[in-house]
Amino acid sequence: MEWMSQALLTVDAVHAGKLVEITGFGRPAVQRRVKSVLLSLASSHREQRARAEKMEQREEFLKAQAPGPQVPQRPVA
Repeated sequence: MEWMSQALLTVDAVHAGKLVEITGFGRPAVQRRVKSVLLSLASSHREQRARAEKMEQREEFLKAQAPGPQVPQRPVA
């Protein structure tokens, strides 16, 4: 016998589209599992965005620290 878990989710944008409200319908155990998965995805997304922003800041810093265009010099004989 195979058990199937199903959940119905509704997603509504709130606060000028910066946040969403997710409502889950289904068995309580399935609701808890879906909530856990969504919270984990949100956490991973926040961490990934923070890493990307930090990388952009480092790139900008390195660009600002880099000297102007280099003029090739002839080897000294």
